[in-house]
Amino acid sequence: MLTTLRRLLGAVVSAGLAGGSLVVAAAPAAAVEGLTVAARSTYTVDVEDEVVHARVELDLRNVSPDRRADGGVYTYYFSAYTLPVPATATRLRAESGGRDLDTTTSRTDEPGISLAEVSFPNLLYGQERSIVVTFDIEGAAPRSEDPTRVGRGFATFVAYGPGDEGSNTLRVDTPSSMSFASTFDGFEDTEDDGRTVYEASGSSTGGAGLWAAVSVRDPEQVSERVVDVGDLSFVLEAFPGDDQWSEFVAGRVTEGIPALEALVGNTWPGGLERIREDASPSLQGFDGWFDPTGEEIVVGEQLDDDLIFHELSHAWVSGETFDERWVYEGLAQTIAERAVTATGGTPAKRRDVSRGSDLAVALNAWDGSAGSRSAEVDQYAYPASHQVMTSLLEDLDDEAFAAVVGAGIRGERAYDPPGTVTPSAGRTTWSDWLDLVETRGQVADAPKVFTQWVLTAKQKGRLDDRARERTAYAELDEADGAWLPPEGLRDAMSSWDFDRARSVREAVTDLGDDATAVQAAAETAGLEVPEAVRTAYENAALEDDYTALESSLPAAARSVTAVGRARAVADADHDPFTSLGAWMLGVGSRADQAVALLADGDIAGAQEEAETTTTRQGWSLPLGLAVPVLLLVALAGGAWVVLVARRRTGDAPSPAALPTRPGPALVGPPPAERVDARPSAPGPTEP
Repeated sequence: MLTTLRRLLGAVVSAGLAGGSLVVAAAPAAAVEGLTVAARSTYTVDVEDEVVHARVELDLRNVSPDRRADGGVYTYYFSAYTLPVPATATRLRAESGGRDLDTTTSRTDEPGISLAEVSFPNLLYGQERSIVVTFDIEGAAPRSEDPTRVGRGFATFVAYGPGDEGSNTLRVDTPSSMSFASTFDGFEDTEDDGRTVYEASGSSTGGAGLWAAVSVRDPEQVSERVVDVGDLSFVLEAFPGDDQWSEFVAGRVTEGIPALEALVGNTWPGGLERIREDASPSLQGFDGWFDPTGEEIVVGEQLDDDLIFHELSHAWVSGETFDERWVYEGLAQTIAERAVTATGGTPAKRRDVSRGSDLAVALNAWDGSAGSRSAEVDQYAYPASHQVMTSLLEDLDDEAFAAVVGAGIRGERAYDPPGTVTPSAGRTTWSDWLDLVETRGQVADAPKVFTQWVLTAKQKGRLDDRARERTAYAELDEADGAWLPPEGLRDAMSSWDFDRARSVREAVTDLGDDATAVQAAAETAGLEVPEAVRTAYENAALEDDYTALESSLPAAARSVTAVGRARAVADADHDPFTSLGAWMLGVGSRADQAVALLADGDIAGAQEEAETTTTRQGWSLPLGLAVPVLLLVALAGGAWVVLVARRRTGDAPSPAALPTRPGPALVGPPPAERVDARPSAPGPTEP
């Protein structure tokens, strides 16, 4: 619109030439030769009548003297003045010296802008004329091409203050309850009796006056609706009467949040209470923004599902989770496009830009934020960020996409297992993001994309060291089997400290064979690798840790082998004599104890118990064989004792002397013949 106004303002003063033909000034009004313009323009927001009253006070002076040429006198005069007004302007009136002046309006090819021409008697050299132009601004319908909006509690309109620079004043008078936003930053405000006046002077149109798009809004005057998504609730605040916007946004939020949660691999993080319809973002050069401080999304009146999903995505991808603006803006747009597709829509075609553009910058050098006014470089950086993210992630399916994006949101390191969040996890940097995309996403050409679009010259110089160390890291990771390389190396790689990475790698390279020896021993033994052993290797971060592993890993391999052997001999099938001996020596329980000690990380104790188990198993057969012999000896000895006892007590009774009643036969003399050999004493006789 600003470019169009500059063009329109190129012919705003009608001029005449006595003695010659009529001419029209071809330069902007402030630069019209021979005419000075001073102006005071006031736009007053009337909330009761839902209209904006405009008053433009013009002081014109002809300073173009007569000129003699070709034997004649040429006199310059001015007979009309033209200024742009909103296309919805009504009750247009011009008055000078108590008399109405003729006015005509004509449309332009710019939606929302008309030209009002005020005619007056010829203004000759040295003459002055004061003119007051008044009109009312009414609002166009929501989402019409004309951007002017005026309604209950809100107004968005173009305020134009004509006049030479230094001789013009533009004022916007609003109730103090209304917020104020403008495309011009030079307004100063004063408050009096419940109203606030915003005043500015100078030029914003190359010398042809001061132009500003203005938006005012009463935050209490809204059409409110609550939307529930599962156990989440959001408040939608539309301009009064714009129910279509509320209905549209409610549907996008209801369908969008579940789709977005799946796409980013994380549940809704909170931090959003309301979504508000407001023209303010467009005046800053944005379609909308997510304000985490105010816990709100602010967007214009457009019914754009891509825009709603983009701003909702900022709940996850923002300056709180990613360092660089291009990363979270590019991600938000890429996520939004997938969400549009997931909810049955068709993503809008995005404008492509060239790395050779005059506005092009390395994206890592793009700063600023949505909290500031959009800069010219944003016209390049926003679409470029989207192009980069598309190049990096377009070939990933939704599951892989969520894995990479979710890891970035959680602050994971690429060299850790998915889902690992270190205590030092913070915002994901551009280098973290490159590592994640290349490692987790398996995007082999990620460094090439970064080189073309993202990196500064100094940052590009680090990629060779990175590539060399990543290759060496992969070789070490292969050499130590299923285990992760030690923490010291993973940390150095994650922080792009490649000198430290090389030093750590040299210290731990020889440990790879020991690590695989432990894993091979466990596989052979049919046992799990002791968690403490693996943890000690993977968490090693200091020189002392690496030194300790030189002895602890071989010891662990020996212990695992010993425990595996003990478990095997305890579980083997044995002959009855060996099994008997093993049972008596507790071989099985000893083997179980060795396994338990190993699992608990008591490597030395497990090996000792395993060796004891194996030794005892060696005694199982001799012991198992000795037990029956001992039993036979014991039984034989018992029989001999009985025989001797019989001989000492006489011959056994004849069969005729045995009892004849049914019952078991008794060995020894009948009860009646047993004699109590103890001295007699009063009392009952013991049997």
